[in-house]
Amino acid sequence: MRYISWSAVFALAITPFLITSAMAGGKAIACYQQATVPAVYKTVQERVLVRAASNRVVKKAAVYGYQKRRVLVQPERVSYRKTPAVYQTRQRHVLVKQASIGWEYRMIKGRKTLCKVKHPPVYQAVSERVKVQAASKVAVRHPAIYSMVKEKVMLQPASNHVIRQPAVYKTVNRRVQVQPARTVWQPVKIKGCRY
Repeated sequence: MRYISWSAVFALAITPFLITSAMAGGKAIACYQQATVPAVYKTVQERVLVRAASNRVVKKAAVYGYQKRRVLVQPERVSYRKTPAVYQTRQRHVLVKQASIGWEYRMIKGRKTLCKVKHPPVYQAVSERVKVQAASKVAVRHPAIYSMVKEKVMLQPASNHVIRQPAVYKTVNRRVQVQPARTVWQPVKIKGCRY
């Protein structure tokens, strides 16, 4: 089957207006009729985006644990202990009356006699408190006191980890129009027409 171009169609369309009354009723040498050519489609494969690429942040919590630690409870210090003075009670003889010579009457054989008498010194025992050792201050060292305590400590800090998720595509079939439907003039065999 043959088709003619649009320019030919246009020419054919205006031909009746050009035919004069002298030409009417002549012998047809070619005849054409309008026909519709359906649209042409084809199936194509197309890659389409199902899910766009994205980033996902994964948070990792901090990790804690327990450990023992030596802590100072009381620092080293020095105190002083006082030692009181030591006393003793001692006796000593004190001269109360010195030796002397004097006169005194005595009865000798019933007769009163004046005698020259030597008197020895007189001593008396006196008790007195004597310091044997003076008071003193002695330094006493007290060592530091430590204790072990259990405490919570961070072993690993919290962190963020980014996971990249790639885009997801899939291939789909799609019907596309290659050529739209159109109207054409096509030759026909009609009695009385040469073709």
